[in-house]
Amino acid sequence: MNKLYVLAALLWCWLGPAGADNIEDEARDKSAQAKKQYEVGHYAEALELYRQAQVEAPETPALNFNVGSALFKTGDLPGAAKEFDQALQGADAELKARSFYNLGNTYYQQQQYPQAVEAYKQALDLDWQDQDAKANLELALTKQQEQEQQEQQQSQDQKKQGQQQNQQEQGQQGQQQQDQQQQQKQQDQQQGQQQDQQQNQQDQQKRQAQEQKQGSDQRAGQRNRMDREEAEQLLDALRDREKQAHQRRQRGTQAYRGKDW
Repeated sequence: MNKLYVLAALLWCWLGPAGADNIEDEARDKSAQAKKQYEVGHYAEALELYRQAQVEAPETPALNFNVGSALFKTGDLPGAAKEFDQALQGADAELKARSFYNLGNTYYQQQQYPQAVEAYKQALDLDWQDQDAKANLELALTKQQEQEQQEQQQSQDQKKQGQQQNQQEQGQQGQQQQDQQQQQKQQDQQQGQQQDQQQNQQDQQKRQAQEQKQGSDQRAGQRNRMDREEAEQLLDALRDREKQAHQRRQRGTQAYRGKDW
C-alpha cells in the first residue's frame, strides 16, 4: 500500500514548462510571461501566451513542450500528447527525456498503459537515473497487467455468455421443434379423427340406405302377397257367385218344367 501510494504521488511529479533560453528573442518575453502564469496556476492564460509565442517562433521544440504542459493542465490530453510528440522533433537529449516523461503521464491519464510504458522506457533510455520515470514505469506496467487481465476476463465472460446464448438458442430451437412436432402430431390426430368420423358417417349412411332398401323390398313383398290374397279371395267370391247363380238357374228350369199347362 505504501509503495503504491508513493508511486501514485510520483505520477503527479510533473515537469513544468521549459525555460526561455532556447526560444528566439522575439518570442522570449511572451514565453517568460506564460511561464509566470503557469507557475501560479493560470493555465489558460499561460496557454494563450505560449500560443502567441509559437506564432512568432514556429517549429520550436521548447514551445511545443510548454504548450503541451499547459494543455495537460487544462484537460486537453490528446492535444497535449500531440504537442509532446512534436517537441521530440529536433529537441536535445534533456528536452526529449522530459517530453517522453510528460508524454508517458499523458498516456497514463488516458489509461493508455502500453503507450505510457513505452514512453517511460524512452525517457529512461535518455536518462536512466530518472527515479520518477522508473516509479511511473513500474506503476504503468502494473496497470497494463491489470488491464490485460480485465480484458481477458471480459473476453472469457463474453465467450461464456456467447456459449450460454448459443445453448439457449439451441434449446429454444429444440423446444420449437418439439412444439412443432407436437402440434403436427395433434393436427394428424385431429385429421385422423375427422377422417374416422367421415368414414363412420359414410358407413352409417350406407347402412341406412341398405336398411331403407330392405324395408322397401319387404313392404313391396307384403303388398304383393296382399294383392294375391285379395285376388284369390275375389276370384273365390266370383266363383261362389257364379255357382250360386248357376244353382238358381237350375232351380228355375226345374220349376218351369213341373207345371202343367
